[in-house]
Amino acid sequence: MTPPPQPQPQPSHDSLPALPDDLIVEILLRLPPDEPEYLFRASLVCKLWGNLLSGRAFRRRYREFHQALPVLGFFRNLSGLARFVPTTAFRPPDSGKSFAFDCRHGRVLLSDRSFPDSFTLWDPMTNEKQRVRHPAIRGSCYNAGVFCATPGCDHFDCHGGPFLVAFVGTDPDDDGARACLYSSETGVWSSPSYVEFGYELDSYVDSMPPVMVGDALYFTCGTGSLILRYNLAGDRGLSVIDAMDVYEGGDNQDGGGVVIMPVENGGLGLAVLNMFTLYLWVLKTGPGRAARWKKSGVIKLDMLSIGDPRHSLCLLSAFAKGRASDVIFVSTHAGVFMIELKSEQVTKVCEKGLFNVFPYMSFCTPGRANGRLPSPATTQ
Repeated sequence: MTPPPQPQPQPSHDSLPALPDDLIVEILLRLPPDEPEYLFRASLVCKLWGNLLSGRAFRRRYREFHQALPVLGFFRNLSGLARFVPTTAFRPPDSGKSFAFDCRHGRVLLSDRSFPDSFTLWDPMTNEKQRVRHPAIRGSCYNAGVFCATPGCDHFDCHGGPFLVAFVGTDPDDDGARACLYSSETGVWSSPSYVEFGYELDSYVDSMPPVMVGDALYFTCGTGSLILRYNLAGDRGLSVIDAMDVYEGGDNQDGGGVVIMPVENGGLGLAVLNMFTLYLWVLKTGPGRAARWKKSGVIKLDMLSIGDPRHSLCLLSAFAKGRASDVIFVSTHAGVFMIELKSEQVTKVCEKGLFNVFPYMSFCTPGRANGRLPSPATTQ
């Protein structure tokens, strides 16, 4: 009788051919940056993967592969305190008793109640903080912005590098605005620039986050009826751009504010909200270099309606240059919504609304992040 066949020995994991490191890296590079918990889970697979993911070479290639920074969440000022609202698994340390002014290039610009005469520069990834005393100029109302000071930087990994802080103050008794610039490399504020508004206006700078377009930082004034342009290169001059054209057309008669945004070819754009319709404008320069606003698009936001739109507040909150598309944040009674301008896709990112939004954008990798990520068992 023929003996039964003997079971063949199964190959062990040790005998399986290992993937080359280069191939592993090519696979890991494709993990989405707006879901940073995937990278952290992968870093726990084995020591090799952990070393690859935390290395400086992988972080550099990961940034180059994905190009645009992901929106990891946003800060909001509620009851005078800045709080982080995540849109991914990233959780930074608590920002303390502070008020947010701006987020850009991996940093957050805060006003800390414990240091009322200073700004606090905070890096949520590393939890490093640095204080900058307010400039000698002040106004009854002011705003400020922070940005990287390294020439030619791609802003994918600005942590720990030099930075600049722009300050703009307005005073209703002056009918004008003053601005100055702080450099972390020199430790001093520049001489102030001044501009008159030219006509009567509720003279205050809005608390909306400023927007950088090219070599200038833009602030809205008078609920968006004026825009202050602070030139960060050359003479560092301060100038005024009239935005009343977007109101005269009736698009913002009962509107929810104005958000500045960059457009193609380095131009200046506006998003204007009326009821639940978003109007997009671009500043065009005509003969004699005369500039005028021209409507460039309309997006219906009926899906945000929470009853009769005549009795529902809907406010523009912020602009961010997202990974897949430029995005606008809209704050309503029903919560905060993120709108991709190209696809017009709407995502609800917070259950509570009606406050300004300060988007936080950065790459979050195991070798850099100091923030907390939920464990795989608790990740939603």
